Amino acid sequence: MDIAVHGRHVELPSEVREHAVAKVGNLSKYLQGMERAEVLFSEGKKGHLADPVTCELMLVGHGHVVRAIGVGAKPDAALEVAIDKAAHRLTKLKTRLVARSRPRHKISKVAANGNRPNEEDEGELEIEGIEEL
Repeated sequence: MDIAVHGRHVELPSEVREHAVAKVGNLSKYLQGMERAEVLFSEGKKGHLADPVTCELMLVGHGHVVRAIGVGAKPDAALEVAIDKAAHRLTKLKTRLVARSRPRHKISKVAANGNRPNEEDEGELEIEGIEEL
């Protein structure tokens, strides 16, 4: 996976960049085959003194785009929030993809011998080999 870490109006130490690359690399365990990841750190909205840093995480692959935005007091905290959101969204995406490829089939009410039950026995299924006590 190609991982790009950028900062917009925010100074990013090399430790934060390395931490971001390691954390985003671990997201591949939720859904294989993501091709590209971009991490963008920027200043938070004006007036939010407690959360001055925003981290936007965008993953691209399989024809899908997964975005997650995290806000925190420090770049590390914002990254953790974004990683948690992205992990949840990747899990949901994988569940949808697997469910689409393996549809569930309804069980029909057919007796064990292959005949349909009578109208009067509609709610009951016959089981062969069990004797009444």
